[in-house]
Amino acid sequence: MSRIKGTMLFFIFPWLISSQLKTPFLTNDYQSDQDYIKELKFLKNHPDRETERIIKSIAKWAYDHKDWDTAIENFERLLVDSPSANYYFNLAVAAARKSLEVPRFLSVPYVIKARKSVLIAHELQPKEVDYLNLLIQLYAEIPELLGGSVAFAKKKADELKDIDTLAGGMMQAYIFQLKNNFQASRLKIAEVFYYLKEEYNDPDRWAKELGKNLIFELGRAAAEYQIEPDLGILLLKHYQEDFVFKDNYPLEWAYYYQSKIYLYKGNENEAIASLHKALKIKPDFKEGLEFLKSLNLE
Repeated sequence: MSRIKGTMLFFIFPWLISSQLKTPFLTNDYQSDQDYIKELKFLKNHPDRETERIIKSIAKWAYDHKDWDTAIENFERLLVDSPSANYYFNLAVAAARKSLEVPRFLSVPYVIKARKSVLIAHELQPKEVDYLNLLIQLYAEIPELLGGSVAFAKKKADELKDIDTLAGGMMQAYIFQLKNNFQASRLKIAEVFYYLKEEYNDPDRWAKELGKNLIFELGRAAAEYQIEPDLGILLLKHYQEDFVFKDNYPLEWAYYYQSKIYLYKGNENEAIASLHKALKIKPDFKEGLEFLKSLNLE
């Protein structure tokens, strides 16, 4: 099984309707980040600013700080002379993430750019897990009018399952969830957890090999489907303890899902404590406030 590098990014576009709660992506106020601005100016004013090395540094610096416009611009510049699968993939991620940060009527060009770019990346490296993950999500979620296809996404999820059992199983469950077939999705998630416990019985191993996004997604699945609560808590704790600004999912959501698991286990005190940690990070965290109010425990 190939290693998952951490790009399982569950995109939910504005036109997609689903009955389950979706975790937003972490954003970054990079325009107020003086360290980011200072380094970006330095790179742009570098004597060798037109070399691939510097353009790549700018693209990566912007990507890590979630400045998607700058990342898109510079990955496109890199692709002119170096059409690599990795550059196409990074361009696809940046464009997809940008599409979620603009009004719906402005998102279409970014969505199309993301879909086309990840398709090229996949065609260049058909068995790369990260590329397949993103390809499946984009084709599953965007309308057919913009090139999406749930049937194509399902086919690729089946292919991914043959390459990587965990990643493929998660993508199959994800497609079932998009179709609002939560029973089938839960059964698939149960299979994923069974495989996880069989193959990764040492937490130190899965912490090193699974990638942050998959670890979060597994923890969220444990909360949403009320399955494997102890393992779910362990996964979410690892995400919390290893959290850095480059991660994709907001830290308060990790505590939010953890609180749901604690409540499922009947541990109300721990559930409230986890919610308070979430609200300490983001006092106006709407979902956390609503959940705390619904518990009626204070």
